Amino acid sequence: MADIKHTADRPNATHVETANVLEKVAVHGLSADDETARYAEGAPILIDEATNRRLFWKINKRILFVMLVTYFCQSLDKGTLGFSSIMGIKQDAHLVGQQYSWLGTILYMGILAGEYPQNFLLQKLPVAKFLAVNVGCWGAVVACSAAAKSWGALMAVRFLLGLFESCVQPAFIILTSMWWTREEQSLLTALWYCMTGVQLMVGGLLAYGVSHFTHGVIYSWQLLFMILGLLTVVWAVVIGLILPDSPMSAKCFSEDDKRLMIERVRHNETGIQNKKYKRYQAVEALTDPFVWCCVSLIVIANLVIGGLGVFSNLIIKAFGYSTLQTQLLNMAQGAVTIIAMLGSAQLSQKWGQTCFTMLLWTILPVLGTGVIIGVTPSKTNAGGLLIAFYCTQFFLAQGNMIISLISRNIAGQTKKSTAITMTFVGWAASNMAAPQIFQEKDAPRYIRGFVVHLVVYGVYVAMVVITRVILMRRNAQKRAATAAMVGVDVQLADQNISHSLAFQDLTDSENPDFRYVY
Repeated sequence: MADIKHTADRPNATHVETANVLEKVAVHGLSADDETARYAEGAPILIDEATNRRLFWKINKRILFVMLVTYFCQSLDKGTLGFSSIMGIKQDAHLVGQQYSWLGTILYMGILAGEYPQNFLLQKLPVAKFLAVNVGCWGAVVACSAAAKSWGALMAVRFLLGLFESCVQPAFIILTSMWWTREEQSLLTALWYCMTGVQLMVGGLLAYGVSHFTHGVIYSWQLLFMILGLLTVVWAVVIGLILPDSPMSAKCFSEDDKRLMIERVRHNETGIQNKKYKRYQAVEALTDPFVWCCVSLIVIANLVIGGLGVFSNLIIKAFGYSTLQTQLLNMAQGAVTIIAMLGSAQLSQKWGQTCFTMLLWTILPVLGTGVIIGVTPSKTNAGGLLIAFYCTQFFLAQGNMIISLISRNIAGQTKKSTAITMTFVGWAASNMAAPQIFQEKDAPRYIRGFVVHLVVYGVYVAMVVITRVILMRRNAQKRAATAAMVGVDVQLADQNISHSLAFQDLTDSENPDFRYVY
Protein backbone atom coordinates (compact mmCIF):
# COMPACT_ATOMS: atom_id res chain seq x y z
CA MET A 1 0.00 0.00 0.00
CA ALA A 2 2.91 2.32 0.65
CA ASP A 3 4.07 1.95 -2.97
CA ILE A 4 0.58 2.74 -4.24
CA LYS A 5 0.35 5.84 -2.09
CA HIS A 6 3.74 7.00 -3.28
CA THR A 7 2.64 6.60 -6.90
CA ALA A 8 -0.64 8.40 -6.29
CA ASP A 9 1.16 11.37 -4.72
CA ARG A 10 3.49 11.80 -7.69
CA PRO A 11 2.48 14.90 -9.73
CA ASN A 12 2.70 13.17 -13.14
CA ALA A 13 0.64 13.82 -16.30
CA THR A 14 -1.93 11.15 -15.43
CA HIS A 15 -2.76 12.78 -12.10
CA VAL A 16 -2.95 16.24 -13.60
CA GLU A 17 -5.38 14.87 -16.19
CA THR A 18 -7.41 13.18 -13.43
CA ALA A 19 -7.65 16.47 -11.53
CA ASN A 20 -8.86 18.21 -14.70
CA VAL A 21 -11.51 15.51 -15.26
CA LEU A 22 -12.80 15.85 -11.69
CA GLU A 23 -13.01 19.62 -12.08
CA LYS A 24 -15.02 19.25 -15.32
CA VAL A 25 -17.36 16.77 -13.66
CA ALA A 26 -17.98 19.18 -10.79
CA VAL A 27 -18.76 22.10 -13.11
CA HIS A 28 -20.60 20.44 -16.00
CA GLY A 29 -22.50 17.95 -13.87
CA LEU A 30 -24.52 20.77 -12.34
CA SER A 31 -26.58 21.18 -15.53
CA ALA A 32 -28.15 17.72 -15.59
CA ASP A 33 -31.68 17.32 -16.92
CA ASP A 34 -34.23 18.00 -14.15
CA GLU A 35 -36.89 15.62 -15.53
CA THR A 36 -34.41 12.75 -15.67
CA ALA A 37 -33.04 13.60 -12.24
CA ARG A 38 -36.45 13.17 -10.61
CA TYR A 39 -36.52 9.53 -11.68
CA ALA A 40 -32.80 8.76 -11.37
CA GLU A 41 -32.13 10.29 -7.94
CA GLY A 42 -30.67 8.12 -5.23
CA ALA A 43 -28.36 5.13 -5.38
CA PRO A 44 -28.38 2.83 -8.44
CA ILE A 45 -31.03 0.09 -8.30
CA LEU A 46 -30.13 -3.54 -8.94
CA ILE A 47 -32.57 -5.03 -11.48
CA ASP A 48 -32.94 -8.80 -11.56
CA GLU A 49 -32.86 -10.69 -14.87
CA ALA A 50 -36.59 -11.50 -14.91
CA THR A 51 -37.56 -7.85 -14.39
CA ASN A 52 -35.03 -6.75 -16.97
CA ARG A 53 -36.49 -9.08 -19.59
CA ARG A 54 -40.04 -8.00 -18.76
CA LEU A 55 -39.12 -4.35 -19.24
CA PHE A 56 -37.16 -5.13 -22.41
CA TRP A 57 -40.15 -6.75 -24.10
CA LYS A 58 -42.56 -4.12 -22.84
CA ILE A 59 -40.39 -1.45 -24.47
CA ASN A 60 -40.09 -3.49 -27.68
CA LYS A 61 -43.85 -3.93 -28.05
CA ARG A 62 -44.42 -0.20 -28.22
CA ILE A 63 -41.22 1.71 -28.99
CA LEU A 64 -39.52 -0.80 -31.27
CA PHE A 65 -42.76 -1.56 -33.11
CA VAL A 66 -43.21 2.12 -33.97
CA MET A 67 -39.58 2.48 -35.03
CA LEU A 68 -39.73 -0.58 -37.29
CA VAL A 69 -42.88 0.52 -39.10
CA THR A 70 -41.62 4.11 -39.41
CA TYR A 71 -38.29 3.09 -40.90
CA PHE A 72 -40.10 0.68 -43.22
CA CYS A 73 -42.24 3.59 -44.44
CA GLN A 74 -39.18 5.77 -44.95
CA SER A 75 -37.32 3.07 -46.87
CA LEU A 76 -40.38 2.30 -48.98
CA ASP A 77 -41.11 5.93 -49.78
CA LYS A 78 -37.47 6.67 -50.55
CA GLY A 79 -37.28 3.52 -52.69
CA THR A 80 -40.18 4.50 -54.92
CA LEU A 81 -37.68 5.94 -57.40
CA GLY A 82 -35.95 2.58 -57.72
CA PHE A 83 -39.24 0.75 -58.31
CA SER A 84 -40.49 3.35 -60.77
CA SER A 85 -37.24 3.21 -62.76
CA ILE A 86 -38.47 0.09 -64.56
CA MET A 87 -42.15 1.11 -64.52
CA GLY A 88 -41.70 3.73 -67.23
CA ILE A 89 -40.96 6.90 -65.26
CA LYS A 90 -37.91 7.68 -67.41
CA GLN A 91 -40.02 7.66 -70.55
CA ASP A 92 -43.22 9.16 -69.11
CA ALA A 93 -41.41 12.08 -67.45
CA HIS A 94 -39.09 12.47 -70.47
CA LEU A 95 -35.90 11.96 -68.45
CA VAL A 96 -32.70 12.05 -70.50
CA GLY A 97 -28.98 11.70 -69.82
CA GLN A 98 -28.12 12.00 -66.12
CA GLN A 99 -31.53 13.37 -65.12
CA TYR A 100 -32.55 10.08 -63.49
CA SER A 101 -29.30 10.03 -61.50
CA TRP A 102 -30.03 13.58 -60.36
CA LEU A 103 -33.36 12.42 -58.93
CA GLY A 104 -31.33 10.14 -56.68
CA THR A 105 -28.95 12.96 -55.81
CA ILE A 106 -31.52 15.69 -55.08
CA LEU A 107 -33.11 13.61 -52.30
CA TYR A 108 -29.87 13.80 -50.35
CA MET A 109 -29.53 17.50 -51.07
CA GLY A 110 -32.80 17.84 -49.20
CA ILE A 111 -31.47 15.69 -46.38
CA LEU A 112 -28.29 17.76 -46.31
CA ALA A 113 -30.32 20.97 -46.03
CA GLY A 114 -32.43 19.51 -43.23
CA GLU A 115 -29.79 17.86 -41.04
CA TYR A 116 -28.70 20.83 -38.90
CA PRO A 117 -32.13 22.36 -38.18
CA GLN A 118 -33.68 18.91 -37.65
CA ASN A 119 -31.01 17.81 -35.17
CA PHE A 120 -31.13 21.14 -33.33
CA LEU A 121 -34.91 20.86 -32.98
CA LEU A 122 -34.70 17.19 -31.93
CA GLN A 123 -32.74 18.24 -28.84
CA LYS A 124 -35.16 21.05 -28.03
CA LEU A 125 -38.57 19.55 -28.87
CA PRO A 126 -40.45 16.37 -27.87
CA VAL A 127 -38.87 13.65 -30.03
CA ALA A 128 -41.98 11.59 -30.79
CA LYS A 129 -44.23 14.52 -31.70
CA PHE A 130 -41.55 16.08 -33.87
CA LEU A 131 -41.01 12.76 -35.64
CA ALA A 132 -44.76 12.36 -36.27
CA VAL A 133 -45.00 15.79 -37.92
CA ASN A 134 -42.10 15.05 -40.24
CA VAL A 135 -43.49 11.64 -41.20
CA GLY A 136 -46.85 13.22 -42.06
CA CYS A 137 -45.16 15.89 -44.17
CA TRP A 138 -43.09 13.47 -46.21
CA GLY A 139 -46.11 11.19 -46.72
CA ALA A 140 -47.98 14.14 -48.21
CA VAL A 141 -45.00 14.90 -50.44
CA VAL A 142 -44.87 11.31 -51.74
CA ALA A 143 -48.62 11.39 -52.51
CA CYS A 144 -48.23 14.71 -54.32
CA SER A 145 -45.34 13.23 -56.34
CA ALA A 146 -48.00 11.49 -58.43
CA ALA A 147 -48.75 14.88 -59.99
CA ALA A 148 -45.12 15.39 -61.07
CA LYS A 149 -44.68 14.57 -64.77
CA SER A 150 -41.48 16.46 -65.56
CA TRP A 151 -37.88 16.44 -64.37
CA GLY A 152 -38.22 19.82 -62.64
CA ALA A 153 -41.34 18.80 -60.72
CA LEU A 154 -39.81 15.48 -59.69
CA MET A 155 -36.66 17.28 -58.53
CA ALA A 156 -38.78 19.57 -56.33
CA VAL A 157 -40.75 16.81 -54.61
CA ARG A 158 -37.64 14.65 -54.14
CA PHE A 159 -35.89 17.58 -52.42
CA LEU A 160 -38.82 18.08 -50.05
CA LEU A 161 -38.95 14.34 -49.36
CA GLY A 162 -35.31 14.43 -48.27
CA LEU A 163 -35.88 17.54 -46.16
CA PHE A 164 -38.58 15.88 -44.06
CA GLU A 165 -36.94 12.43 -43.96
CA SER A 166 -33.69 13.90 -42.57
CA CYS A 167 -34.95 13.65 -38.98
CA VAL A 168 -35.61 9.89 -38.94
CA GLN A 169 -32.22 8.30 -38.36
CA PRO A 170 -31.06 11.01 -35.89
CA ALA A 171 -34.34 10.59 -33.98
CA PHE A 172 -33.87 6.81 -33.93
CA ILE A 173 -30.33 7.10 -32.56
CA ILE A 174 -31.71 9.26 -29.74
CA LEU A 175 -34.58 6.83 -29.08
CA THR A 176 -32.26 3.81 -29.16
CA SER A 177 -29.84 5.25 -26.59
CA MET A 178 -32.82 6.45 -24.51
CA TRP A 179 -34.65 3.12 -24.19
CA TRP A 180 -32.10 0.29 -24.59
CA THR A 181 -28.81 -0.77 -23.00
CA ARG A 182 -25.57 -0.66 -24.95
CA GLU A 183 -25.55 -4.46 -25.12
CA GLU A 184 -28.94 -4.39 -26.82
CA GLN A 185 -28.37 -1.45 -29.14
CA SER A 186 -26.36 -3.19 -31.85
CA LEU A 187 -29.10 -5.73 -32.58
CA LEU A 188 -31.90 -3.18 -32.12
CA THR A 189 -30.24 -0.79 -34.56
CA ALA A 190 -29.93 -3.62 -37.07
CA LEU A 191 -33.61 -4.48 -36.64
CA TRP A 192 -34.89 -1.06 -37.64
CA TYR A 193 -32.16 -0.64 -40.22
CA CYS A 194 -33.03 -3.95 -41.91
CA MET A 195 -36.43 -2.54 -42.77
CA THR A 196 -34.54 -1.52 -45.91
CA GLY A 197 -34.60 -5.20 -46.81
CA VAL A 198 -38.22 -5.68 -45.79
CA GLN A 199 -39.27 -2.78 -48.01
CA LEU A 200 -37.53 -4.44 -50.96
CA MET A 201 -39.61 -7.56 -50.37
CA VAL A 202 -42.94 -5.82 -49.76
CA GLY A 203 -42.23 -2.99 -52.17
CA GLY A 204 -41.18 -5.39 -54.88
CA LEU A 205 -44.42 -7.33 -54.50
CA LEU A 206 -46.48 -4.11 -54.39
CA ALA A 207 -44.68 -2.70 -57.43
CA TYR A 208 -45.22 -6.00 -59.23
CA GLY A 209 -48.96 -5.72 -58.63
CA VAL A 210 -49.17 -2.03 -59.53
CA SER A 211 -47.13 -2.66 -62.69
CA HIS A 212 -50.17 -4.50 -64.08
CA PHE A 213 -52.14 -1.23 -63.96
CA THR A 214 -51.53 -0.16 -67.56
CA HIS A 215 -54.72 1.34 -69.00
CA GLY A 216 -55.79 3.87 -66.36
CA VAL A 217 -55.92 7.66 -66.43
CA ILE A 218 -52.60 7.79 -64.59
CA TYR A 219 -49.35 5.88 -65.00
CA SER A 220 -48.65 2.84 -62.81
CA TRP A 221 -45.76 4.59 -61.04
CA GLN A 222 -48.06 7.49 -60.16
CA LEU A 223 -50.51 5.09 -58.57
CA LEU A 224 -47.63 3.62 -56.54
CA PHE A 225 -46.71 7.09 -55.24
CA MET A 226 -50.30 7.83 -54.23
CA ILE A 227 -50.81 4.56 -52.36
CA LEU A 228 -47.56 4.75 -50.40
CA GLY A 229 -47.87 8.46 -49.60
CA LEU A 230 -51.39 8.22 -48.20
CA LEU A 231 -50.51 5.17 -46.08
CA THR A 232 -47.57 7.09 -44.60
CA VAL A 233 -49.81 10.04 -43.64
CA VAL A 234 -52.10 7.65 -41.76
CA TRP A 235 -49.10 6.13 -39.96
CA ALA A 236 -47.90 9.59 -38.88
CA VAL A 237 -51.12 10.01 -36.91
CA VAL A 238 -50.50 6.67 -35.19
CA ILE A 239 -46.97 7.75 -34.21
CA GLY A 240 -48.31 10.91 -32.58
CA LEU A 241 -50.82 8.89 -30.57
CA ILE A 242 -48.77 5.95 -29.26
CA LEU A 243 -45.05 6.86 -29.21
CA PRO A 244 -43.86 8.51 -25.94
CA ASP A 245 -41.26 11.26 -26.09
CA SER A 246 -39.12 9.75 -23.32
CA PRO A 247 -39.31 7.18 -20.50
CA MET A 248 -40.09 10.00 -18.08
CA SER A 249 -43.12 11.23 -20.04
CA ALA A 250 -44.44 7.79 -21.06
CA LYS A 251 -48.03 7.72 -19.74
CA CYS A 252 -48.39 4.18 -21.13
CA PHE A 253 -46.06 2.84 -18.39
CA SER A 254 -46.43 2.86 -14.60
CA GLU A 255 -44.28 5.14 -12.45
CA ASP A 256 -42.38 2.16 -11.05
CA ASP A 257 -41.69 0.78 -14.52
CA LYS A 258 -40.55 4.18 -15.76
CA ARG A 259 -38.06 4.41 -12.92
CA LEU A 260 -36.75 0.93 -13.68
CA MET A 261 -36.56 1.64 -17.42
CA ILE A 262 -34.38 4.63 -16.70
CA GLU A 263 -32.27 2.57 -14.33
CA ARG A 264 -31.72 -0.05 -17.07
CA VAL A 265 -29.77 2.43 -19.20
CA ARG A 266 -27.72 3.93 -16.36
CA HIS A 267 -24.60 1.94 -17.19
CA ASN A 268 -24.71 3.22 -20.80
CA GLU A 269 -23.23 6.45 -19.40
CA THR A 270 -24.80 8.32 -22.34
CA GLY A 271 -27.74 9.89 -20.48
CA ILE A 272 -31.32 10.15 -21.72
CA GLN A 273 -32.08 13.76 -22.56
CA ASN A 274 -30.99 17.33 -21.91
CA LYS A 275 -32.63 20.26 -23.65
CA LYS A 276 -29.87 22.73 -22.76
CA TYR A 277 -27.47 23.54 -25.59
CA LYS A 278 -23.87 23.33 -24.32
CA ARG A 279 -21.36 25.05 -26.56
CA TYR A 280 -18.33 23.23 -25.14
CA GLN A 281 -19.88 19.89 -26.11
CA ALA A 282 -20.46 21.06 -29.67
CA VAL A 283 -16.81 22.17 -29.86
CA GLU A 284 -15.71 18.81 -28.46
CA ALA A 285 -17.69 17.00 -31.17
CA LEU A 286 -16.13 19.15 -33.89
CA THR A 287 -12.61 18.40 -32.62
CA ASP A 288 -13.06 14.71 -31.69
CA PRO A 289 -11.08 12.37 -34.01
CA PHE A 290 -13.53 9.52 -33.32
CA VAL A 291 -16.47 11.63 -34.50
CA TRP A 292 -14.58 12.39 -37.70
CA CYS A 293 -13.87 8.68 -38.08
CA CYS A 294 -17.62 8.04 -37.95
CA VAL A 295 -18.21 10.77 -40.52
CA SER A 296 -15.54 9.26 -42.77
CA LEU A 297 -16.95 5.75 -42.39
CA ILE A 298 -20.49 6.81 -43.27
CA VAL A 299 -19.27 8.86 -46.25
CA ILE A 300 -17.14 6.04 -47.64
CA ALA A 301 -19.73 3.31 -47.04
CA ASN A 302 -22.57 5.20 -48.70
CA LEU A 303 -20.60 5.81 -51.87
CA VAL A 304 -21.37 2.13 -52.41
CA ILE A 305 -24.70 1.76 -50.59
CA GLY A 306 -26.30 4.83 -52.19
CA GLY A 307 -25.43 3.80 -55.72
CA LEU A 308 -26.62 0.22 -55.29
CA GLY A 309 -29.90 1.44 -53.84
CA VAL A 310 -30.77 3.68 -56.79
CA PHE A 311 -29.46 1.44 -59.58
CA SER A 312 -30.13 -2.08 -58.25
CA ASN A 313 -33.16 -2.73 -60.47
CA LEU A 314 -31.39 -1.48 -63.58
CA ILE A 315 -28.33 -3.62 -62.77
CA ILE A 316 -30.39 -6.78 -62.21
CA LYS A 317 -32.41 -6.18 -65.38
CA ALA A 318 -29.13 -5.95 -67.32
CA PHE A 319 -28.41 -9.57 -66.36
CA GLY A 320 -31.25 -10.59 -68.69
CA TYR A 321 -34.37 -10.46 -66.51
CA SER A 322 -37.70 -8.92 -67.52
CA THR A 323 -39.30 -5.97 -65.72
CA LEU A 324 -41.75 -8.14 -63.79
CA GLN A 325 -39.04 -10.69 -62.93
CA THR A 326 -36.84 -7.88 -61.61
CA GLN A 327 -39.67 -6.60 -59.41
CA LEU A 328 -40.12 -10.08 -57.92
CA LEU A 329 -36.36 -10.52 -57.43
CA ASN A 330 -36.52 -7.54 -55.08
CA MET A 331 -38.04 -9.94 -52.57
CA ALA A 332 -34.98 -12.19 -52.63
CA GLN A 333 -32.71 -9.14 -52.50
CA GLY A 334 -34.58 -7.90 -49.46
CA ALA A 335 -34.22 -11.25 -47.73
CA VAL A 336 -30.46 -11.21 -48.35
CA THR A 337 -30.27 -7.69 -46.91
CA ILE A 338 -32.15 -8.72 -43.76
CA ILE A 339 -29.88 -11.76 -43.27
CA ALA A 340 -26.79 -9.61 -43.75
CA MET A 341 -27.91 -6.93 -41.27
CA LEU A 342 -29.21 -9.21 -38.53
CA GLY A 343 -26.30 -11.58 -38.96
CA SER A 344 -23.76 -8.77 -38.53
CA ALA A 345 -25.55 -7.46 -35.43
CA GLN A 346 -25.84 -10.86 -33.77
CA LEU A 347 -22.22 -11.72 -34.48
CA SER A 348 -20.85 -8.40 -33.22
CA GLN A 349 -23.05 -8.62 -30.13
CA LYS A 350 -22.05 -12.22 -29.40
CA TRP A 351 -18.28 -11.74 -29.58
CA GLY A 352 -18.24 -8.02 -28.76
CA GLN A 353 -16.23 -7.03 -31.82
CA THR A 354 -18.12 -4.57 -34.01
CA CYS A 355 -15.09 -3.35 -35.98
CA PHE A 356 -13.92 -6.89 -36.76
CA THR A 357 -17.44 -7.74 -37.95
CA MET A 358 -17.35 -4.67 -40.21
CA LEU A 359 -14.14 -5.98 -41.79
CA LEU A 360 -15.56 -9.48 -42.17
CA TRP A 361 -18.72 -8.17 -43.83
CA THR A 362 -16.63 -6.46 -46.53
CA ILE A 363 -15.27 -9.72 -47.98
CA LEU A 364 -18.40 -10.90 -49.84
CA PRO A 365 -19.10 -7.49 -51.44
CA VAL A 366 -15.53 -7.38 -52.77
CA LEU A 367 -15.87 -10.88 -54.25
CA GLY A 368 -19.33 -10.15 -55.72
CA THR A 369 -18.13 -6.91 -57.30
CA GLY A 370 -15.17 -8.70 -58.84
CA VAL A 371 -17.47 -11.26 -60.45
CA ILE A 372 -19.78 -8.56 -61.87
CA ILE A 373 -16.79 -6.78 -63.39
CA GLY A 374 -15.19 -9.90 -64.83
CA VAL A 375 -18.17 -11.87 -66.18
CA THR A 376 -20.17 -10.81 -69.24
CA PRO A 377 -23.94 -11.44 -68.78
CA SER A 378 -25.52 -14.26 -70.81
CA LYS A 379 -28.52 -16.56 -70.54
CA THR A 380 -26.39 -19.26 -68.90
CA ASN A 381 -24.79 -17.14 -66.16
CA ALA A 382 -27.65 -14.81 -65.19
CA GLY A 383 -28.24 -16.75 -61.97
CA GLY A 384 -24.58 -16.61 -60.99
CA LEU A 385 -24.38 -12.87 -61.63
CA LEU A 386 -27.52 -12.38 -59.55
CA ILE A 387 -25.88 -14.21 -56.63
CA ALA A 388 -22.78 -12.05 -57.08
CA PHE A 389 -24.96 -8.94 -56.89
CA TYR A 390 -26.64 -10.26 -53.77
CA CYS A 391 -23.17 -10.62 -52.23
CA THR A 392 -22.68 -6.86 -52.64
CA GLN A 393 -25.81 -6.34 -50.49
CA PHE A 394 -23.86 -7.51 -47.44
CA PHE A 395 -22.19 -4.09 -47.47
CA LEU A 396 -25.53 -2.48 -46.57
CA ALA A 397 -25.02 -3.87 -43.04
CA GLN A 398 -22.13 -1.43 -42.60
CA GLY A 399 -24.67 1.35 -42.15
CA ASN A 400 -26.30 -0.10 -39.04
CA MET A 401 -22.92 -1.05 -37.54
CA ILE A 402 -21.61 2.51 -37.99
CA ILE A 403 -24.75 3.92 -36.39
CA SER A 404 -24.42 1.50 -33.46
CA LEU A 405 -20.86 2.78 -32.91
CA ILE A 406 -22.21 6.33 -32.71
CA SER A 407 -25.14 5.58 -30.37
CA ARG A 408 -22.96 3.60 -27.95
CA ASN A 409 -19.78 5.68 -27.92
CA ILE A 410 -20.82 9.34 -27.81
CA ALA A 411 -22.18 10.87 -24.60
CA GLY A 412 -23.41 14.35 -23.76
CA GLN A 413 -26.66 15.37 -25.47
CA THR A 414 -25.27 18.42 -27.29
CA LYS A 415 -22.17 16.51 -28.34
CA LYS A 416 -24.30 13.62 -29.55
CA SER A 417 -26.63 15.96 -31.44
CA THR A 418 -23.67 17.70 -33.07
CA ALA A 419 -21.98 14.41 -33.92
CA ILE A 420 -25.20 13.03 -35.42
CA THR A 421 -25.56 16.19 -37.51
CA MET A 422 -21.98 15.88 -38.76
CA THR A 423 -22.43 12.18 -39.51
CA PHE A 424 -25.65 12.55 -41.46
CA VAL A 425 -24.41 15.60 -43.33
CA GLY A 426 -21.63 13.29 -44.50
CA TRP A 427 -24.18 10.55 -45.15
CA ALA A 428 -26.29 12.89 -47.27
CA ALA A 429 -23.30 14.27 -49.19
CA SER A 430 -22.10 10.75 -49.92
CA ASN A 431 -25.51 9.62 -51.11
CA MET A 432 -25.65 12.70 -53.34
CA ALA A 433 -22.43 11.64 -55.01
CA ALA A 434 -23.12 7.89 -55.10
CA PRO A 435 -25.62 7.82 -58.02
CA GLN A 436 -23.16 9.85 -60.10
CA ILE A 437 -20.66 6.97 -59.93
CA PHE A 438 -22.98 5.09 -62.28
CA GLN A 439 -22.87 7.07 -65.53
CA GLU A 440 -25.49 6.65 -68.26
CA LYS A 441 -22.74 6.13 -70.84
CA ASP A 442 -21.62 3.01 -68.88
CA ALA A 443 -25.09 1.39 -68.96
CA PRO A 444 -26.17 -1.36 -68.72
CA ARG A 445 -23.21 -3.01 -66.91
CA TYR A 446 -21.69 0.09 -65.27
CA ILE A 447 -18.23 -1.48 -65.12
CA ARG A 448 -16.42 1.73 -64.21
CA GLY A 449 -18.83 2.30 -61.34
CA PHE A 450 -18.07 -1.12 -59.88
CA VAL A 451 -14.31 -0.53 -60.27
CA VAL A 452 -14.74 2.63 -58.17
CA HIS A 453 -16.56 0.50 -55.58
CA LEU A 454 -13.53 -1.80 -55.30
CA VAL A 455 -11.33 1.20 -54.49
CA VAL A 456 -13.89 2.41 -51.94
CA TYR A 457 -13.81 -0.97 -50.16
CA GLY A 458 -10.05 -0.66 -49.66
CA VAL A 459 -10.30 2.84 -48.16
CA TYR A 460 -13.16 1.72 -45.93
CA VAL A 461 -11.16 -1.18 -44.46
CA ALA A 462 -8.32 1.21 -43.57
CA MET A 463 -10.73 3.59 -41.78
CA VAL A 464 -12.30 0.79 -39.74
CA VAL A 465 -8.85 -0.23 -38.49
CA ILE A 466 -8.00 3.38 -37.57
CA THR A 467 -11.30 3.77 -35.69
CA ARG A 468 -10.71 0.65 -33.63
CA VAL A 469 -7.16 1.71 -32.70
CA ILE A 470 -8.42 5.13 -31.51
CA LEU A 471 -11.09 3.60 -29.25
CA MET A 472 -8.68 1.00 -27.84
CA ARG A 473 -6.20 3.74 -26.89
CA ARG A 474 -8.91 5.82 -25.24
CA ASN A 475 -10.04 2.94 -23.07
CA ALA A 476 -6.46 2.29 -22.02
CA GLN A 477 -6.06 5.96 -21.04
CA LYS A 478 -9.33 5.94 -19.07
CA ARG A 479 -8.34 2.78 -17.18
CA ALA A 480 -4.98 4.30 -16.32
CA ALA A 481 -6.64 7.49 -15.05
CA THR A 482 -9.16 5.52 -12.96
CA ALA A 483 -6.43 3.32 -11.52
CA ALA A 484 -4.40 6.36 -10.51
CA MET A 485 -7.43 8.09 -8.99
CA VAL A 486 -8.55 5.19 -6.77
CA GLY A 487 -5.13 3.64 -6.20
CA VAL A 488 -5.59 0.22 -7.81
CA ASP A 489 -3.92 -1.79 -10.53
CA VAL A 490 -4.94 -0.91 -14.11
CA GLN A 491 -6.43 -4.39 -14.63
CA LEU A 492 -8.87 -3.71 -11.77
CA ALA A 493 -9.84 -0.20 -12.87
CA ASP A 494 -13.16 -1.21 -14.48
CA GLN A 495 -14.30 -2.81 -11.23
CA ASN A 496 -14.35 0.64 -9.61
CA ILE A 497 -17.02 2.19 -11.86
CA SER A 498 -20.03 3.36 -9.81
CA HIS A 499 -22.20 4.77 -12.67
CA SER A 500 -23.10 7.66 -10.35
CA LEU A 501 -22.42 10.18 -13.15
CA ALA A 502 -24.55 8.46 -15.80
CA PHE A 503 -27.28 11.13 -15.97
CA GLN A 504 -25.12 14.22 -15.45
CA ASP A 505 -24.96 14.95 -19.21
CA LEU A 506 -21.18 14.62 -19.33
CA THR A 507 -19.41 13.82 -22.58
CA ASP A 508 -17.72 10.48 -23.12
CA SER A 509 -14.28 12.06 -22.82
CA GLU A 510 -14.93 13.89 -19.53
CA ASN A 511 -16.87 11.09 -17.79
CA PRO A 512 -14.29 8.88 -16.01
CA ASP A 513 -16.80 6.01 -15.88
CA PHE A 514 -17.34 5.88 -19.65
CA ARG A 515 -15.85 3.00 -21.63
CA TYR A 516 -15.88 2.73 -25.42
CA VAL A 517 -17.19 -0.37 -27.19
CA TYR A 518 -15.88 -1.40 -30.59
